[in-house]
Amino acid sequence: MTFKELDIFFKLCEETNLSNVAKKLNMTQSAISISLNSLEKKLDEKLFDRIGRKLILNERGRFFKEKSYKPFLDLIHAKESFSSDRLKGDLKIAASKTFNSINISQCIYKFISNHEIHITKHSINTKEILDSILNSSIDIGFVESDFNEANIIKEKVANDSLIIVSSNKELTKKEYYIDQLYKYNWLLREKGSATREVFLSKLKYQDEMNIIMEISNFEEIKNILLNNKETITCISKLAVKEELEKKKLFEIKIKNLKFERELFMVYHKNKYKSKLFLEFKSYIKNCFENFS
Repeated sequence: MTFKELDIFFKLCEETNLSNVAKKLNMTQSAISISLNSLEKKLDEKLFDRIGRKLILNERGRFFKEKSYKPFLDLIHAKESFSSDRLKGDLKIAASKTFNSINISQCIYKFISNHEIHITKHSINTKEILDSILNSSIDIGFVESDFNEANIIKEKVANDSLIIVSSNKELTKKEYYIDQLYKYNWLLREKGSATREVFLSKLKYQDEMNIIMEISNFEEIKNILLNNKETITCISKLAVKEELEKKKLFEIKIKNLKFERELFMVYHKNKYKSKLFLEFKSYIKNCFENFS
């Protein structure tokens, strides 16, 4: 059933004279008859008795009107609301653990507070995010790995550095070659983590590194660092921004090595760019300017 067919049906319920309805809707009588016949064909029932030049609701027509009028009014209301407020909607988002560690959820919540929208957010790894974009189960993803996929648009939201940190301030007094730090108790992200891959890809003699724990959660890593000065890790600078500012954790300077990367917002190339989508995209970029 189309909105137009239902609209004509309810107009005919109020006015039995076909020519009068035609004038009100600025349509020909023939067009109205075609629309009504189409509706009746879809329902496989006649809704009106044709008596002379009048259309009179029959018993099935009255029953259909009773069941369909409220949903029809709800549909009109939804259409009017949809047209008047382009910033209403339901966004599905997924973010990698790096993004969760810099509290992207708080940024998203502020956007929700200013608009009548609903956001569903998942925390999954980069591969799962890209797969979800491709099968359209999410609208927008946030990943920290560069990739090549023709059907996915990636927009850089920030530059990020991986840094070596510890709660031991003594280690900040000089610069080190990375292998001079291998003897400390290293906490690394789990295998498959983009943070881990970027870090280890730059190192030689990795077998000599004393990796004591592999942890998927950034907060757990930070808590262990804060309570154990002999531990050390490589982590996103954005993820420990607050701890560095409060001098709870300290960056250890490394000679001849830098671990730079970019953070991306991703979405399908065929994604419809609604006003809500574009507004959210712009808002997120502004948020990351404040993070940096």
